[in-house]
Amino acid sequence: MDTRARYAAYADRIAPTSPTYAAWARSLDDGVVAALAEVPESKRQPELLFAVARRLGADPADAGALRTLVREARPALVSALASATVQANDPRRLAPVVPLFAALAARVGGPLGLVDAGAAAGLCSIPDRVTLDYVVRTDTDRALRRTVHPGTTGRGVRPGTRTAVVRMHTAPVEPALHLVAEARGAVPAPAAGPIDVRARVALDPNPIDLARPGAFDRLVEAVPPEATDRTALMREARRATLAVPPVRIRGSLPGDLDRALDALPDDVTPVVLTTGTLVYVPGVDRQRVVDRMRERGVHWIALERTGILAGVARTLPDDVDPADPDAFATASLDGVAAAVSDPFGVRVRWLADPNL
Repeated sequence: MDTRARYAAYADRIAPTSPTYAAWARSLDDGVVAALAEVPESKRQPELLFAVARRLGADPADAGALRTLVREARPALVSALASATVQANDPRRLAPVVPLFAALAARVGGPLGLVDAGAAAGLCSIPDRVTLDYVVRTDTDRALRRTVHPGTTGRGVRPGTRTAVVRMHTAPVEPALHLVAEARGAVPAPAAGPIDVRARVALDPNPIDLARPGAFDRLVEAVPPEATDRTALMREARRATLAVPPVRIRGSLPGDLDRALDALPDDVTPVVLTTGTLVYVPGVDRQRVVDRMRERGVHWIALERTGILAGVARTLPDDVDPADPDAFATASLDGVAAAVSDPFGVRVRWLADPNL
């Protein structure tokens, strides 16, 4: 997919939630495309370009601001893009994976040691500090066979849909993050107890220390300006993360995976978490990551783009279409698909109960 097609597809996807970013994505002219051609392909992502443009003073409310920036400050833009990384670190992605952590915690019966690979600021390193509510549509309610609260509605549920709210996991302590997501399909049972994450390591090429002044502002640069609720959730996740700060290791996959795992204490069960990380790892190295986790005998929980992991893709049912926006990502436990979701984890279709 060339740059123009990539940005056009992004514009179509983001338009319902961010008209300003959609307008920016559709504003590419020959100058912007030529500037993007000066950086590696991995640096041409819309979110990265927009974050850097805002950092350099471009106003998202001005649809022509990207073209102006290229005309007036092309060298600065290209230089900043070449060294920048996307680190929006969306904690909503925890909604499909918290039940996987709960299932794993129940299975191992002891404390977990978490390596969050591609952690950025570690906002997804806190599955134990998430209170998660699923808004379950009534067509899946019969499969739940438990008491719920009918007639309520949640974010992302279409008007008129009869729903039930199911508390999937309760954070045992504060500060915590409260997430609400829509769920359907083979929705697993709520967690029988808390998730015990005894140690956590954040592995990232540029790990962010949220305790440093200005770190949070830098983190939300890639968030569309209309997404005030998303920024609020990130701020909530920041408070929870600061309460249990991870050990930060500067490194990447696959080369530094062993170093991150070795940083965990001996009295925990290691589990590696990847949320939108492996799409940025080249295909050959991507398989090396999977192979190394198997060689080490560690557990692996992932929310990655549907289809990029051949082994996980083979465990998907035939009716999952990777082109479906609500199947953009696949949540898996130890390489077996358990659910699919939209890119942000707010609409989850469960394929199998991970507790079984």
